[in-house]
This record gives sequence, structure tokens and C-alpha cells, in this order.
Amino acid sequence: MFTRAVLTIFAWAFVLELLVLTYYLGKGPKPFEFYLNLALMVFTTTVLIFVITKEKKQKELEEQEIEEKKKKDKKS
Repeated sequence: MFTRAVLTIFAWAFVLELLVLTYYLGKGPKPFEFYLNLALMVFTTTVLIFVITKEKKQKELEEQEIEEKKKKDKKS
């Protein structure tokens, strides 16, 4: 449940950072906030990739445990 909450928060953060990026791309000289937004996008993307891969691995492990349990029950 914790990872789902983190995933939701960072997904929304990524969407909002994309909106801010499009806003600053239309401006002339780029202020400090533009570069700060780029750094935050890198951080957010990294966290999202990490959380998603962690969830996929966890799901695969759970599926393997279920299959092993089914095989064990069939042998009994």
C-alpha cells in the first residue's frame, strides 16, 4: 500500500512538472526555476522508474510463490 501511495504522489508530481516545463519553454530568458524544474524532473523520473521496477519484481515473486504452492499442493 505504501508503494502505491508513493507512486501516485510522484506520478502527479511528474505531470505537474511537465506543465511547469511547458510554461517556461514559452518564456524568453530561462529563470532559475526552469533549471530547478529540470533537476526535479530527473529526480522524479528516477524515483518513478525505481518504484515501478520494484513493484514488478514484487509481483513476479508473488506469482512464483503462488505457482510453487500450487505445485506443492498437487503433489500432496
